[in-house]
Amino acid sequence: MDDEVIALVKSGMKLKCGHCGQGKLFRGYLKFHDNCPNCDQDLTVADTADGPAFFVGFFTMIVFAPIILVLVQSVETILAKILAFFAGVLVSSLVCLVLLPPVKAILLNLQINYDSGEGTTDK
Repeated sequence: MDDEVIALVKSGMKLKCGHCGQGKLFRGYLKFHDNCPNCDQDLTVADTADGPAFFVGFFTMIVFAPIILVLVQSVETILAKILAFFAGVLVSSLVCLVLLPPVKAILLNLQINYDSGEGTTDK
């Protein structure tokens, strides 16, 4: 992998600007600043849309669905099955909530760096 991409991913994992590596990207849980507080990089030029939610949800589903199914099938009583199911859903939901901001920051940093935008049919 290119060193530049690795640096962008690392800064995204720290929730920092990909341009300067110092400024905080978020002013809320998932709400970006309009500009980087450190280097004044315009953060409105890219839109991550539903990409981060898709990637995080898909990853979590692939990892946790088999675990939840095995947990539910491994216990005997119906109450234990219900508790195992809800515990699995709770843990997978928490994992999604933890992973969503870094994935959103990584995608924003990559979009800004590579000047990507919405796809068009124009040639």
